[in-house]
Amino acid sequence: MIHGSQDFSQSGGDGATPPTGDTEFVPEFLTNLRLSDLFAVRGEDVRMPPWIFSRISDGNKQCLEKLKSHRNLMARLKSNTGDSILHLAVIWGHLELVKEIVSECPCLLLEPNSSGQTPLHVAAHGGHTAIVEAFVALVTFASSRLCSEESERMNPYVLKDEDGNTALHLAIKGLYLEIARCLVNANQDAPFLGNNKGISSLYMAVEARMVSLVEAILKTKDDEDLEGKKSNLESKIQGCKYLAHVSLQARSIGVLDVILNECPTLVNERDKKGRTCLSYGASIGYYEGVCNLLDRSTKSVYVCDQDGSFPIHTAAEEGHKEIVFEFIKRYPDSKYLLNKLGQNVLHVAAKNGRWSTSYLLMSNKKTEHLGVGQDVDGNTPLHLAVMNWHFESIDCLASSSKILKVRNKSGLRARDIAELEVKPNYIFHERWTLALLLYAIHSNGFEYVHSLTRPAEPLDPKNNRDYVNTLLLVAALVATMTFAAGFTIPGGFNSSAPHLGRATLATNPTLFIFLLLDILAMQSSVATIGTLIWAQLGDPSLIRSSLHVALPLLLFALLCMPLAFLFGLITAVGHVKWLLAIICIISLLFFFWAIFVLGPHVMLQRPYVSPNNAGFFLVTFMQYKTIFELIAKLIRIIFCGCY
Repeated sequence: MIHGSQDFSQSGGDGATPPTGDTEFVPEFLTNLRLSDLFAVRGEDVRMPPWIFSRISDGNKQCLEKLKSHRNLMARLKSNTGDSILHLAVIWGHLELVKEIVSECPCLLLEPNSSGQTPLHVAAHGGHTAIVEAFVALVTFASSRLCSEESERMNPYVLKDEDGNTALHLAIKGLYLEIARCLVNANQDAPFLGNNKGISSLYMAVEARMVSLVEAILKTKDDEDLEGKKSNLESKIQGCKYLAHVSLQARSIGVLDVILNECPTLVNERDKKGRTCLSYGASIGYYEGVCNLLDRSTKSVYVCDQDGSFPIHTAAEEGHKEIVFEFIKRYPDSKYLLNKLGQNVLHVAAKNGRWSTSYLLMSNKKTEHLGVGQDVDGNTPLHLAVMNWHFESIDCLASSSKILKVRNKSGLRARDIAELEVKPNYIFHERWTLALLLYAIHSNGFEYVHSLTRPAEPLDPKNNRDYVNTLLLVAALVATMTFAAGFTIPGGFNSSAPHLGRATLATNPTLFIFLLLDILAMQSSVATIGTLIWAQLGDPSLIRSSLHVALPLLLFALLCMPLAFLFGLITAVGHVKWLLAIICIISLLFFFWAIFVLGPHVMLQRPYVSPNNAGFFLVTFMQYKTIFELIAKLIRIIFCGCY
């Protein structure tokens, strides 16, 4: 125990209110504390000798005993990084040594190093809970015995380092929840201070999803009205104030509940981009957070952002279809909301290429009528998809002749836009979009379609030359391999009369199929080489004509080659049934994959492609494109070891 009157007589604190004389329990290491030393002038720094640095870092108390006889010198010692002996003891977590240093030189508690960090910063950054608690006990003990002016000076909780971080910033950054809670209980103002980046400790706690800590920081009086809570919170927080937005970004319902329960008006706050909480949650696809906000407010879905978009548009723009349909389910009339361009939710999804959202909206009877909706320029969702060449959305948006016939204010249908805007050279997305749109028109049968493609013009001779040389190389490799395979027939050759030199399995039907496919592959590749030789003459029209012939021939050769290999294996190991079944399954999967990968490349470069079978092939490819992408990714993982 220590008597308050006795302590005050030691402190020499002028103007302090004398204690009442009651006794109180204090930590043992503070019983000999002299408050007059808290703000003592240290004098100039003295370079710390290596032996002191080493022994203090090791927690050697004998070294400290030697320094006690030179108290003024002890307070002035600094390492080459500006650390005092108290900093060093804190860094290495020597609690007892810290207590002895503090009792001898309490002024070191407020002394920063070259990075602007006090010992409390260092303790919080290192996660030394016991040391932080000891510092808090010292500050609490001293503050209760100092006058108001000196008590304000004795506040290490609000001191900032060179990055503007308080000790609480560093504790939260290190996820030291116990230390952070201790610091919050010690000082209620520190959590609202911003660092050099404008980030407060409260902001960091929300971002780190520390529910209990956020709740402790946001405690307010029960009799304070909601508007008072909001204004009080806004006036306290330095820097970023969008706490609800941050809790959504952190995907923490617990933190969001704490913030909005304490200050419900924050649900209407906007961030720097003018987005409401609901709009921001919809943009990042946080379904649980959006549902939470919808449960709290029935009007927020009708509040637009600064750019004129509603939350349902934001969800559609980012392709979060589950959130879009949550809006429509709860507020059926929200699908009629228009942004400043007069675009409904389907317009936004189509414009941004969100084909899955577009498909679900068009396949739902309650929302399929949005497909004929027109914006301020008279464009339907199909118009916008074509303008941006989002071919994935064409199949679902061009579902009826009514949509295909709609003209915008310029008098253009979706087909007119595609045919006018498609570039003369080969751009895959543009050619693909045009082909799918023309097939949709052909399927609805209201307009004649002669071909799904348009002739392309080579614009860059150098690139075309490189392309032709690549095809020549591939064709030459196929011809070489198939030529060699023709003389290495499965089963080998007879080595004795009367059929000397003839194929051993000449009567086997699978060998006949192998030879037939091998011959077709070789001859097609040779024909490809002969055709591409004409393309080397430099005539642009001749290059295009040669490619029209060479590409189908090379595709045919590439498909025949793996089939020939399959039948060659069947000839050799056909008696092993389980192995035969595995080989056939793998080969068929690869064959269909090759068709769907190489087919569109060849088909879309042809000057004339029939809209019947070719169109069905393109639509089928679109329907199973995701599966093909997964297969391609699997192949990359297996053979390349990467995604």
